[in-house]
Amino acid sequence: MIWCPRCDQGWVTRARVPQESETFLLCYECDTVWADREQDAHPPFLILEEYLARFGLDGLWSNIEILERKPGV
Repeated sequence: MIWCPRCDQGWVTRARVPQESETFLLCYECDTVWADREQDAHPPFLILEEYLARFGLDGLWSNIEILERKPGV
């Protein structure tokens, strides 16, 4: 797990929408979402709410499955 390059305040974890096989990267602090690739502080990235809207879902953490836990948890 890496420290978020966008907000510099949270860990980036791997997650997915339970009904989908594609994974994505998500910051625990600022809810930035990246495609499952290298993270960057500059676009292209989305906010969790925008990403989940693609699946017709509300931007809630309860609509995703976390695949990695942040350090110390």
